Amino acid sequence: MKRRDFLSASGLATLAGVSGVTGFGSLVGPSRASAANHSGGNSGSAPQPLQTLSSDLSPFTGSFSDTELRHLLRRSMLGVSFAQFTAMKALGGMQPVLDKLLDTSLPLPAKPTPYVDELLLADTTITDPVLKLKDQTNKARLEAMRSTQVRNWWLDLMLKNDTSIREKMALMWSNHFVVGSSVVGHAGYLYQYTQTLRQYALGNLKDFVTAISTDPAMLVYLNGNQNYWGQDPEGNTVGDHVNENFGRELMELFTLGRLDPITQQPNYTELDIQNAGQALSGWQPGTTAPFQGEFISTCHNPGLKTFLGRTGNYALADVLGLIFGKGTPKGYNVAYFVCQKIYTAFVYWIPNPTVVDAMAKLLVSSNWEIAPVMQALLSSAHFYDVNVISAHIKSPIEFIGSVIREFEVTYPPFDPKSIDVIGVDADGFNQYPDSNPTLTYLSETLGGALGQMLLNPPNVKGWSLGADWINEKTFPQRQASVAAILKYPITFDGSAAAGNISLAFRADTWAQTWPGAGTDKISIVVKGIESHILGIPPGPLETEDLYNTINALKLPEVEFHYSPDYGALYAAALAEYPEFQLI
Repeated sequence: MKRRDFLSASGLATLAGVSGVTGFGSLVGPSRASAANHSGGNSGSAPQPLQTLSSDLSPFTGSFSDTELRHLLRRSMLGVSFAQFTAMKALGGMQPVLDKLLDTSLPLPAKPTPYVDELLLADTTITDPVLKLKDQTNKARLEAMRSTQVRNWWLDLMLKNDTSIREKMALMWSNHFVVGSSVVGHAGYLYQYTQTLRQYALGNLKDFVTAISTDPAMLVYLNGNQNYWGQDPEGNTVGDHVNENFGRELMELFTLGRLDPITQQPNYTELDIQNAGQALSGWQPGTTAPFQGEFISTCHNPGLKTFLGRTGNYALADVLGLIFGKGTPKGYNVAYFVCQKIYTAFVYWIPNPTVVDAMAKLLVSSNWEIAPVMQALLSSAHFYDVNVISAHIKSPIEFIGSVIREFEVTYPPFDPKSIDVIGVDADGFNQYPDSNPTLTYLSETLGGALGQMLLNPPNVKGWSLGADWINEKTFPQRQASVAAILKYPITFDGSAAAGNISLAFRADTWAQTWPGAGTDKISIVVKGIESHILGIPPGPLETEDLYNTINALKLPEVEFHYSPDYGALYAAALAEYPEFQLI
């Protein structure tokens, strides 16, 4: 494949003339030229799927080479170290690797800290307004810091992930069954939510939707805790107090989508939304750990409701049963909508309808088990098509993970210690320490600046994918973060001025792990490095520039002459390239 052929398809080529964005001017190439429609802005036509030889789930029968293995691992985890690649290659083929990645027997990770079992509730005995405000503010601040640490714990798990797709699946599901930490406000609820994502990441979709519908974080985020009838949770008579938010998003964003995929007719009506709200009434977030949703029968409307053309005394299970029964074959509408999300996360951000159709039918015939769909997708000829490999744009979290894992950057391990008051501010409110400032920098400061803060999407629709990740603001920020972490590590020296952030890139150690280091010619060694780090090989001019970066001393090319200083510059040059944005 010719240099940077694909990137015209991603919409990145539109940045070629944008001030401050360098390296995109030559991203248009012929072999994927038809994909220029994908950005929607270049040709005026609707975005189109990638052109591929296979548009179904026919199994891949070609040679499972290093290229295919790297592609599978890149899509399944947040970056792949050379050691991980070597270990997975030693398994001897695609199926053993998939067996490792799709292992559903892994236990859930242990809770990060005891405080995720504690729910900080307002003190109702305080009547003084000043003291009441102080109590509320202090508890909100503490919960916010605890929520930050849950976010940091999750990022740490992803960065240290070995051979499982589960965390990447959980990340995908967090962009489907969306909640936001700024709304949820309780670290314990967020922790339980991430565990729900993991538990069902490769499990049964119908059970997953049932669990997420009563998950405390979801009940708070989409106002399920305000959806009651007859009595409120405290037992006061209130009459009709139904909130329709969750019922609407359950259908529109989580299961059916707005339109039938075959007829393009609406999947539901406003009356269905109203009656779904009635049927879902009565669920409240739990207040004792482990946090689960609690059904309060006196808060539920027991009357008849008409939903999706049927009438009955419906509650949650009935609503989900009718939703999962819609379409031909039965349940196809849900399966198609959800499989689109899986496809856009693991293949390409514009779904191929025939591949999604095959995935949906497999999901239904597999009795809603997700693992068989992932097995079929990740072993399909479509997934390994030459136009799919390195066709996706890394999300900010994938980008951060790639920098940390592929360049073997080290950082302090997650610190689970409790969060105690360290002082008060000028207004008399408590101040709480950050026990994991480096992870906070990666997950909140850097992730937020690049457009993706874990557990806090912009809205219930979640983050947009693909070309929306890259613009004239975020690409220079990606380059700047790479320079800070790899090229100028003194920026993160652990000093107080740096906020106790500690990120260490040992360029000498990293370079010496590559095959041939110290014996082979430098041009041979760096070619292996570049093939692992970059999904698309750089062109001859870029190859020369990279070579001159690592061999800045202009030493004779007899063996791997290496200087750690130039190695850091070389690593940063690799990660600043537009090709590094691809996965």
